[in-house]
Amino acid sequence: MKICDLQPSVRPYERLEQYGAGVLSDEELLAIVIRTGMKGKSSKEIASALLSSKDLPNGISDLQRMNVAELSKFEGIGRVKAISIKACMELGKRSMISGDRKTIRFCNEETARRFFEEEMAFLESEEMQAVYIDMQKRMILHETICKGGMNYVGLCVREVFRTAIRVNAAGLILAHNHPGGTAVAGPEDIVITNLLVKSGRLLGVDVIDHVIVAQGTSISMKKLGIMEDKENAER
Repeated sequence: MKICDLQPSVRPYERLEQYGAGVLSDEELLAIVIRTGMKGKSSKEIASALLSSKDLPNGISDLQRMNVAELSKFEGIGRVKAISIKACMELGKRSMISGDRKTIRFCNEETARRFFEEEMAFLESEEMQAVYIDMQKRMILHETICKGGMNYVGLCVREVFRTAIRVNAAGLILAHNHPGGTAVAGPEDIVITNLLVKSGRLLGVDVIDHVIVAQGTSISMKKLGIMEDKENAER
């Protein structure tokens, strides 16, 4: 049965128009994005099959981590619909972090963790990012430093502090992600982080924290006490 053959009261388009998007199920919202069905299946049935796939154990949130090629393999999706789905997921992500982000003050570990979870939880490859802050702990700049993981961070140290000096930052917060892994600081993470802390101290730039992000969780190396701090350095 096609969507247009359903009673208006149960059609996703009409239900959204009458009651608002909040009352629609994930399946109905995805059916609207998919728009058209295929022979033998409506857009709603395609959406239902996609969301119940073993490749999406967490339902609609798993669409964020899938790329266009992976989505295109599902029956009834294809390239154009996959692109539409990815665009909608990105819009949703951006709407959650929109506004004047320079008003954010990074006064504690929890603020940094929430910020980087929003930015990095669904990245498909490993990368390092940094937030540069002023004396009042307000964000001056957020940027991706390098991609490829902590194994390559030695190549990025110069860039980290070059940017800090360029924007006259008082401090910075680092973050890197573990796609498909767990938020755990390995021995190399600790060594490299403390190298950056010491380098920053020589340049007058405080490396405040290093956040490690995995899907759905993150850790603060500062909170765990595995970062060298000023008090210990002065002893």
